[in-house]
Amino acid sequence: MTSTKELNVNTVIKEIYNGTIQALKTVVPIEAQIGSPNLVEPPLEVKFGVLIGFTGDIKGELIIKGDDKLFSSIGEAMFGMALSDEMLESFSGELGNMLAGSLSTQIAQNNITTDITHPTVLTGNAKLSGFKRALVVKATYPNIGDLDVCLLIKQ
Repeated sequence: MTSTKELNVNTVIKEIYNGTIQALKTVVPIEAQIGSPNLVEPPLEVKFGVLIGFTGDIKGELIIKGDDKLFSSIGEAMFGMALSDEMLESFSGELGNMLAGSLSTQIAQNNITTDITHPTVLTGNAKLSGFKRALVVKATYPNIGDLDVCLLIKQ
């Protein structure tokens, strides 16, 4: 039997999933094919991406991961120029910030309260664990690549 608390967490997760899709459509000016959500087991491996923590009605992290070429192509679509090195890392953090901020705004309309942390850019071969469950949604940008939006839930 599912507890009331579990139902509330599941409702919040559903709203965050829907808000994530809307945030991608609002922030990234490229049409994407959005996949179905998948649950993954720890650890979550990230070669390039952004981590943003959140607290409030649900606690965890939002991870936006892809390769550096994908982030550069999104930057080029948004600003008209290719990005590399320090500019790419700075842009990637800001993209994560824009997505998390848009997500927070979307879910606030459904009375779900969140606070987000500053973005942390992840490069190399990071393995993330310490979460109870992880929901991953793949956004495929034709001719550019895949962007995985991962919601790591700690409750």
